This record gives sequence, C-alpha cells and structure tokens, in this order.
Amino acid sequence: MTTPQSLLQQAVEHHQGGRPAEAAVLYRAILVAEPWEVNALHLLGLVRWRSGDPAAGARLIARALRLNTTLEAAYINIANLHREQEEFPESLRWLEQGVAALPMATGPRELLCMLSHDWSVKALDGDPAVVRERARRCLAHIVGAPVFTRRLYDLLEPQLRVALMAGDKELAEIYVRLRNRHDFGGVAAQDTDVFTVDMLDFPDFCSRTGARTIRWTPPAERPTDTTLADYPGYLHDHVKALVRAGDAPLGVALDAPVEVIQGFYVKDNYESFVLSDRRAMLCENKLAVIRGAHIPLIGVTPGAKEAAIRLPRPLYRTLEIADPIIFVPSTPNYWHFMVEVLPMLMLRDEVPETRDRPILLFDVRRYQYEMLDLIGVPASQILDPRRDLGPETNQVLYRLARATIPSQVPYPVAYRWLRDRLLPRIRPDRPAHPKRVFLSRRSAYPKHRIANDTEVGDLLARHGFTVVLPETLSVLETIEMIAGAEMVVAPIGAGTSNHVFLPPHGSWIHLNSPDFFHPASPWNRQMGTQATLTGHFRHLTGRFVGDPAGFPTRDVDRLEIPIEIDLDALERIVEEAEERLARDLS
Repeated sequence: MTTPQSLLQQAVEHHQGGRPAEAAVLYRAILVAEPWEVNALHLLGLVRWRSGDPAAGARLIARALRLNTTLEAAYINIANLHREQEEFPESLRWLEQGVAALPMATGPRELLCMLSHDWSVKALDGDPAVVRERARRCLAHIVGAPVFTRRLYDLLEPQLRVALMAGDKELAEIYVRLRNRHDFGGVAAQDTDVFTVDMLDFPDFCSRTGARTIRWTPPAERPTDTTLADYPGYLHDHVKALVRAGDAPLGVALDAPVEVIQGFYVKDNYESFVLSDRRAMLCENKLAVIRGAHIPLIGVTPGAKEAAIRLPRPLYRTLEIADPIIFVPSTPNYWHFMVEVLPMLMLRDEVPETRDRPILLFDVRRYQYEMLDLIGVPASQILDPRRDLGPETNQVLYRLARATIPSQVPYPVAYRWLRDRLLPRIRPDRPAHPKRVFLSRRSAYPKHRIANDTEVGDLLARHGFTVVLPETLSVLETIEMIAGAEMVVAPIGAGTSNHVFLPPHGSWIHLNSPDFFHPASPWNRQMGTQATLTGHFRHLTGRFVGDPAGFPTRDVDRLEIPIEIDLDALERIVEEAEERLARDLS
C-alpha cells in the first residue's frame, strides 16, 4: 500500500537525484490527499522556484511555515528565494520570524546576519543615515546570537568597514571590541584601546601633525625603450608609471609628535602604524593587505581611507623617546630593506640637521648593519628595541616626541640612489669575481625553490657560469660581483634587489613560478613597478612540482611550491643573452 510518507520519500529521491519534474508530480499527489503536509508544500515550493516561478514557490513555502513555524530549512529557503529576487526586506522579515521561532538555531541566525550585511552594503551609494540604520540592525542580530560562530566572526570586519564608510565611528568601535573578545581573549576589555583613524598620504599626514616639512626632488633612473622591449606588453603601463613616480618630490617631517605601533610580522615586514593624536595614520601604500586576527590595524576601507586601530596594552612594550630620532619602517627581508628602507636615509644628505640623529629600527640583522655602514651610518647610531629591551620583545609602542619621518622612496629613485651611494664603495683591490653567476637558493628558505637546481647549475656551468650561494657573501662582495657581471641567472626572491648594481651591458635572467609573468597575474604590479632599469632583463617560467590538489591558494603561500626549469628553454635564453652581449661590447 502506497502511503503519503512513502510517496514523500520517493519524491525526495527524485528531487535529490536531479529529477524535479518527477518529484513535483509526487508532491502534488501527496497534497491532494493531505493538503496540510508541510514537507511536501515546502519542497514543492523549492521546485516551483527553481523551475522559474519564484512567486508560486514563495506562496507554497509561506503556507508550509504558517502550518509549522519550526521548519528551519524553510526559513532559509524562502529567505534565499527573496534575496535572489532582490527583495531584501521580505527576506529579512522571514529570517527574523525564523529566529524568533527557533532562537537556538544557528542557520537562520547566520543567514539573517549575512543578509543584513548585504543589505547595508547595498545602501552605501545612498543616504549614510540608511547605511547606519541597517548596520546597527545587523549588529543587533549578531549580538543576539546564542552561539557566536565562525561565520558571525567573519562578518565583523566587513561590517566594521561599512560602519566606517557610513561615518559611524561609534558603531565601528563596537564591532572592533566584539572581535577583540576573540582575538585578544587573554586581555581584559578595558586594557585594549580602540579608536578609528583617517588614513592619510604623506603631505596630508604632515599637515595633520603640524610638523615642519622639507621636500626635494632627487634624480631617478629612467625606463628606456630597451626596458620596455625586455618586458611583456601587459606590464608596460606599470613600467611607464615609473617615470611619474620618479618625478614626484620626496619629503621629511621634522620633530613630529607621533605614536608608532610596531611588531606584528606580515609577509616580509614588521608592520608599522604611525599615528598622530590617535586620529590619523600615515598611509602611502593603498594596496597593502593586512592579514591575521591579531593585527592592530583592522577594517581598512576601500582605497585605504579609514580604518580602526586596537592596542592591547599588556601585549606591548612601551618605549618613550623625547629626543629627536629618525623613524623608518623595519623588515628582516633583504629585498625590502635594500630597496625600500635604506633609500629613505637619503634624508641625512638632504637635511644635514638629521645626520647625527639616532635611527629607530626593529630587529636589525647583521647584513643590515653592513648596509647601513656602507652608507655611513655606524652601528652606534641605531636604536633597536629587540637589542635594548631583549630578544623576546615582539610588539612595541613607541611614543616619539620629536620624530623625523621620511616619505617612501619610489623604486626609480631608490635604484639611482643605491647605485650612486654604493657603487663607489667597490674596492679597487677587490678579489676577482665570476662574470657569469647563478645565484642558487638550494641552501636557503624554501620560497622560490628550484626543484632541478643542480641540473640548472650544471647546464649553466657549460656556458661559463659559477654557482654562488648568496648567503656566503658579504653585502659589499655581492655588490662587487653584480657590478662586474655579464650575466646573472637567479630565482625570483630577495636577492634580486641586487639587479640595481648590474652594468648596462649585463643581463639578468629571472627563473620564476607560473604565478608570475602572465596577463592575469596578481603580481603584475610588482613585476612592473620593480622593473630592472639597468642592463637587460629576461624571464623563464618553470612548472610547479607536486600534486596540484595540495597546492595552497594564497598567493604568498604559493611562493613555496618548488618549480622545475625547462633546461632547453634556459639554454636558448642564455645563448640569446650571449649574442646580445657580443653586440653590446663590439
């Protein structure tokens, strides 16, 4: 005997098996016998919705919910139906009913909060008061959750950005404090400072601090027709932008009263947040991505215009400095220190009154002391909190009464300055270095690792190359070697900063992963704006080694996937470089 329940089971099997028409026939048969069968009403409503009749689907699901107010899946489905039709108020109304009927259910609450967020985002181009009202409504739904889930946690930062864009700083700070409960669980709420900041470029930040500012326009390397010919066309706009970057004036703020939160390590840098009166933050890189639950900077709005800061005081060492001091960002990364940090210290030449001021740097490495010494900064002039407060010091809050803060230095200016300052340090009696060099990372950190490194080295040896492990050389020895090189082959990595010392006839050959050098690459901006502006450039893309199913998805993490280099392709590039070298030297 066929019963309504057995028919329902068959109908569900058809539905789940991708046969909605067959399922609908059985749902209707059930409803003829039992018009109040809520599961058949609900599921037939799904079929009608997905068959192109959302209005009929909504009526059926609503009828099911009037008969049984505890159908959790029905609340979720009717809400999604109305969301798909851009009927947000109706969608939210059903979810609010579901939350009231099922206060302990996670699904309707999570969807209610997510749709409330979407609804507030949709209002961003309109009246800020509407955005604020919707954002506060979303907050009420989040706070009312009996269980705080990961999905609700993940909504806090997007909603924080919405609050900032709507100008509701009070609401933004509430969202920050909600996150702090989970990010800084061991710190009492009253021991964490929370405040919002305007993110300002260098001139506006200097104006906000009231600091005296000196500006100048230094010489820059210029991209040439040869530079463009060396790079693929999809990077040309980035390379051409280097001309504009090189023409922009630099500046330095003098005797600025600021606070600096420093210490959290993100990618290759210790992030530094330079604050004025806890209402403005120096921001010159609009594309910075701040990741991690514990980062002080949070909720950065599009275009990096506003953000919030949280400072868990017990986690920080405080360093107060009343005397004049130079502050520059810190990084343990060779590339970033060489090309981004070191050139900032040209201010010592442009503004003589700063020449003898101490320089505040965090976690200074031995090679960095060598670089600093090469530009005339003795170790005694460096203030390193890790050295002075102990190596266990990770997070520091600086209170600087008279900070000297330089602007960032664009790459074409940095390249020119590095060449002008460091090439004259080459020793006339230096030992002989190979003119053809393979900078191998076989003994280095696994990023940018070449799987067939030994075979690459053997092939290059047949063309007169010497395998060099960069970590075995001093900074000065590296500069001397590159400055006299005809050809350098190297995996992309920190050591490629040394391309700035390449002579005009030299060639630099990058060995890179498939993530680099293609029109859709997320790294295109870096590849273009960090272009080699002296000598010649070529690149060769290897193939990833390993099971793609296990590859990480984040761009930065994928740098650790080893690559294999096509030896025949590499030999062709080397032979072309040899031919060009012969022409350049003839």
